[in-house]
Amino acid sequence: MLFRTSPLFVERVWGSMELEGRRGPIGEVWWVHDGEEGSSKLTDPHGGTTGVADLMAAGMMPGSGVFPVLLKTLHTADRLSVQVHPGIGGGSLYKEETWLVLDAEPGAWMMGGTDTTDRDEFARAAMDGEADRLLSRIPLRENDVYHIPPGTIHSLGPGLHILEVQSNCDVTYRLYDWGRVDAAGLSRDLHLEKGLGSVDWSAPGRPVRVRSGADGRLDLEARYSITAATGRRRVPVPPGGIFFLRSGSLLLGSSLDAPACLIADSEGGSFSLDGSGYLIETEGI
Repeated sequence: MLFRTSPLFVERVWGSMELEGRRGPIGEVWWVHDGEEGSSKLTDPHGGTTGVADLMAAGMMPGSGVFPVLLKTLHTADRLSVQVHPGIGGGSLYKEETWLVLDAEPGAWMMGGTDTTDRDEFARAAMDGEADRLLSRIPLRENDVYHIPPGTIHSLGPGLHILEVQSNCDVTYRLYDWGRVDAAGLSRDLHLEKGLGSVDWSAPGRPVRVRSGADGRLDLEARYSITAATGRRRVPVPPGGIFFLRSGSLLLGSSLDAPACLIADSEGGSFSLDGSGYLIETEGI
């Protein structure tokens, strides 16, 4: 069966979305999540409700423990922190993510990789407020796709709307935050020691530009797969699969307009698409 997910709106200091009743800007919308912060609420085509955690606990979703993928959209009015994710050394903490550019203002950019293999040089630059001079800036346009493996130092600039597919590990080590402070004049915590320890300084990696094949499947080395779907067609969703509706509408009992997100239980399902979106497959990871 297919379920519609309820989005969770998350405030971020760099966010660009304003919602009535929320004090801070919204920077992230969590479309599929399952973890310490709670679990996505789901609605089936008949109006019944449940949650991702409930389906996992009942054995009605592939895998065990928590759902393996976290799906977000990012909406930036300012720069994200310079950060890195764990995973190059193995162990229980592993985070990779893929950024799909839904919309980009002229001059939009990301940063990824570093121009030095000297850990101490980067640490000094971060403490001196100059870490950005050691980072490579990558221009971004609509429909660009970049994969960020664990251990890749990266950041994201303003004027962007991004679909982020990531491992269900929300651990981020903040290396540098542009000297930013909140409304109370306080800076956000940095995690310099853990972050620098998550980078392979013998060959600090860079984001990987991702292309797609004729069938829309992205040429992606990750623990999930992503396939673009467009037009008017029937779209099958395998067990545990996710479909993010980018534009247009879909029919699942009733019509849903973009943006919207569906998730399949262990039986899978299908729907009618009149628009565009992305199928994220998670089975077996």
